[in-house]
Amino acid sequence: MLGLIQVPAMAIAFAAGPIVGQNFGARLSARVKETFAKVSLLGAALMFAATIFTQWKPELLLTAFTTDRDTILVGAEFLQMVSLNLIAQGLIFLCSSIFQGLGHTTPQLISSTARLLTYAIPVLWLSVRPGFRIEHIWYLSIATTNLQALLSLWLLRFEFRKRLVPMVR
Repeated sequence: MLGLIQVPAMAIAFAAGPIVGQNFGARLSARVKETFAKVSLLGAALMFAATIFTQWKPELLLTAFTTDRDTILVGAEFLQMVSLNLIAQGLIFLCSSIFQGLGHTTPQLISSTARLLTYAIPVLWLSVRPGFRIEHIWYLSIATTNLQALLSLWLLRFEFRKRLVPMVR
């Protein structure tokens, strides 16, 4: 269900890569930055709206799949929690696309690896702790996704400084 919510933002973010690539190839650094700025605002607005809807009525997203009340209650709680990731995930998708457009995807690999390590290792540790609850994983997901978004933005800023400054016309 969460993947379905993300599809519009993914489509917008992934369309930015070719636009960035064309402008980067044409040495139009201002357009590269403008593409990032406009797409990040559009994606964030879209994901913010999805977050608000998911916070407001998450059960509407679940009733098409099940009528079991307990399943809907747990699913609604899950959607409300992880919907707090949506804006960060939109930014991660966009940064990934921008890195592709710049022809340098190593920063996204670094960002993804950092998220994997900061999520998987604590999940393994938490899962064997007394009092473990599934909500602990959801909280960890929120924290690590937002950290990945911040790392991706920081790496993108670094790439812009390194790759776009020499291109200024």
